[in-house]
Amino acid sequence: MIRSLRLMPSLTVLAVFGTLASQTAHAAQAGKCLTPAEAQSVAVSALPDALTSAQKACAPHLPARSALRSASTRITQVYRPAADRAWPQAGRAFLSAFELPLPEGTSPDVVRPLLIATISALVEQEIKPEDCGTIDEFYSALEPLPPENVGKLLVAFLKLGENDRKPGQAKSNPFTICEGPNQ
Repeated sequence: MIRSLRLMPSLTVLAVFGTLASQTAHAAQAGKCLTPAEAQSVAVSALPDALTSAQKACAPHLPARSALRSASTRITQVYRPAADRAWPQAGRAFLSAFELPLPEGTSPDVVRPLLIATISALVEQEIKPEDCGTIDEFYSALEPLPPENVGKLLVAFLKLGENDRKPGQAKSNPFTICEGPNQ
């Protein structure tokens, strides 16, 4: 359990919420909560870039035949199209969750390159070499699932992380996932 708690920051980074926090906190104020479906769309839209960055960060620390090092085709053929499908909802959710200083009616496509660059840089920065084996195991177990299911699992991990937060401890997510029976 301690090992999984220590790995939570890396999983959070892969889920993008942690990555978005550090770059947008200066320019944004937290807005409304995201529904689980909106949070899932953000996670799915971030997966290909987060996985590509994880590959780059972990390549020197993993065997050549590891699942993560061999994921390029799956990222291109499965995760990238899913990210493109998820982006319209993810972009709207992101813009609604943060009050960025953008003109009214700005397309979410304007911020997508910045978010991709942010995700890539922070994933590479946050992953520790000693976590690469566990990240590879995690990816290997999730690889057969559709990207939407991976996004749903990542959101569930984030919710668990928030549930384990002690009173007074800072939030690790830059926005809140809405709670409620219809969410």
